[in-house]
Amino acid sequence: MRLSREERESPEIPTCSMADIAFLLIVFFMLTSVFRVEQGFRVNLPSAVETRKLPKKNIAHIWISNEGMISIDDNIVSKEYVASIMAHKVEANPNLIVSILMDKDGMYGDLSDVFEGLKEATAYKVSLATLKERGS
Repeated sequence: MRLSREERESPEIPTCSMADIAFLLIVFFMLTSVFRVEQGFRVNLPSAVETRKLPKKNIAHIWISNEGMISIDDNIVSKEYVASIMAHKVEANPNLIVSILMDKDGMYGDLSDVFEGLKEATAYKVSLATLKERGS
């Protein structure tokens, strides 16, 4: 007795809901991704009558605390390394703007040391961050 083989159809994977799955994955990754924002130190900025916003691009932030600690783009550094770090940044991006966020109770000598390091690094585009006075 000879058995005959049944021909079977090859199984198909339904692809009609692939677009829905892809969309859900995109939404999931957008909602769960974390964008890193520079923190620096918590500083009390001085107030000013008039302020201007800086562009979002081409900015390096330097924080100076009231204890004299210096942070460049979330890395704590000593005064001696400000010039070399900023020289590398200016070499990589000649349009770099340096934003200095200094505590209003900080020592002027610390700011002067940072300015000297920026002068050595040829970082001449500098902005001092302030808060706008209320009512002005």
